Amino acid sequence: MMILKSFVVLSFLTSFHSVENQKVVPAPPKIISFDTDYPKNGIWVQIPKGAKKIKFNVRAENTETVLFWIMPTGTQTWKERKLIGYDIKEDDKDNQFSITWTIERPSLLDHVHIQALGEGIANDTINLIRE
Repeated sequence: MMILKSFVVLSFLTSFHSVENQKVVPAPPKIISFDTDYPKNGIWVQIPKGAKKIKFNVRAENTETVLFWIMPTGTQTWKERKLIGYDIKEDDKDNQFSITWTIERPSLLDHVHIQALGEGIANDTINLIRE
């Protein structure tokens, strides 16, 4: 009987110890949606002439910060990007990120690239046009 009790106690302690030492891997960021306050026309967001601001809205899970970059269309333009804003998570339930960007150019033919940062990076892009 003593051997059985020792075995049960040892089994319990061993299983408890292995659970305690397991690493919990956080989930990577996941972009659920990315949109603006202007409608899309195909793959482009059409900015009306005379519009001075545009709001970008992102819903993302497992994300601490979202960076908003503007860059010209074309190939190999990543080095030409400019940070136009960022939003930081306010509390554990916050999964909404947004900025309002002041448009200081008469025309646009650009990408807005977002990076959701957490335990990794998730990326998405919106195309902007205004003639």
